[in-house]
Amino acid sequence: MSPEIELLVSIGYCIFIIVLALVLKKFPPKKINHFYGYRTTRSMKNQNIWTVANTYASNLMLKVSLYSLIFPLLCYFIIPDYNFLITVIANTLLVCSIIFFTEKHLSKNFDANGKPK
Repeated sequence: MSPEIELLVSIGYCIFIIVLALVLKKFPPKKINHFYGYRTTRSMKNQNIWTVANTYASNLMLKVSLYSLIFPLLCYFIIPDYNFLITVIANTLLVCSIIFFTEKHLSKNFDANGKPK
């Protein structure tokens, strides 16, 4: 692929992640389920944690995905031949970081049984 095509595909990938974040923010899951939303053992303990976790995770995902638009632009000038690969790896790491930060937020605000601290 040419560097210009890699740039366009990489930006398209980032926009796709932004759209997913907007969907989660606009249409958060109302009830605890195993199909849609931020689903971890801690977030599914009760409805209060579920709501907090999904709100926090969707806000963080939107911020992270907006920052991820920087990677394709930087890679285009630094390593244009690997733009898409680097963008996908960077986005994957950023999206995985959402789990870490959301769990940290939940542990700060809720005890092990799911009750607010």
